[in-house]
Amino acid sequence: MKLKKILLACCVFLLIDGCGPRVSIRKDYDFSRIKRVAVADFVDNLSFLFQAEAVAGNAVADEFVLQLVGLNMNVVERFRLQTIMDEQNLGTSGRIDPETAKRIGKLVGADAILTGTVTQYTPDRKDVMYVDDGYGGRRQEIYLVDAEVGVSARMFDVETGEIVWAGFYRYNSFYVDSAIAGVVSGLMNSLRKVLPQTAKY
Repeated sequence: MKLKKILLACCVFLLIDGCGPRVSIRKDYDFSRIKRVAVADFVDNLSFLFQAEAVAGNAVADEFVLQLVGLNMNVVERFRLQTIMDEQNLGTSGRIDPETAKRIGKLVGADAILTGTVTQYTPDRKDVMYVDDGYGGRRQEIYLVDAEVGVSARMFDVETGEIVWAGFYRYNSFYVDSAIAGVVSGLMNSLRKVLPQTAKY
């Protein structure tokens, strides 16, 4: 009986643990050198589903900016970054490679660039169903469908162009705004431990 309880507890732990972010951090990298971060647009190949351009990508990038500033990080203004990238014809595919990261870093004076991909974006919605009320009529029932957001993110060192941090997380919530905040918070938890300005928090 005792063994069964232990096995059950282990299974529950593994299920909970498996739901968290998957993150990789370069152990040999000195994160104290990062004083200024640029947050580039997140690639969003899902926008066509919602008849709106870069809805999810912009929202996720803005949330990363918000949370980084909240942790006392110096962040390059996104509009300025995008203007420079457009002028220099950088990142036209939406994806940033190591060489592009190095060039952008020099142009905006950043030590690191944070970017990534929105892998899943399901906004919250209310579904209305009509069911038999038992008296020959119909009644309306409303079901709230959870929002779900998935993000794959990575941080480049602009001097070497190498990826020093990468993470993936998917998060559910009643509303899409809180799903975005939740997925970014989950990914930011590992960065909070290594970024110099946030170490004291």
